[in-house]
Amino acid sequence: MQKVIRPFWILLPVMAFSMLVVCVSAGKSVEHEKSAAIARQSVRKTEEPGYVLREADGHLALYREGADSPYRVLDTEVWLLPEEDRQALAAGIHAADEAELRQLLEDWDN
Repeated sequence: MQKVIRPFWILLPVMAFSMLVVCVSAGKSVEHEKSAAIARQSVRKTEEPGYVLREADGHLALYREGADSPYRVLDTEVWLLPEEDRQALAAGIHAADEAELRQLLEDWDN
């Protein structure tokens, strides 16, 4: 009498192997997406210009790094600021990115 192999026992290893391939592929895809996101973020940071706060016509002005003219002049009059801040503005206060620039402006606003 010959032993009959049920289809379930044949399909079980095939299904397990297929699931393993799918899981490994999904993991590699997630890993690739994470590294791509990190690369995009670092490129964005290097492309973003730095900023400099200086005085322009008696007002606080925002300059892009290396620019000779301000791209935005604020209403804040420099003569109202403390002496230390005026001296720092004369030398130029550098901010690496918009978040740092925003923080500097918020500090003066308080």
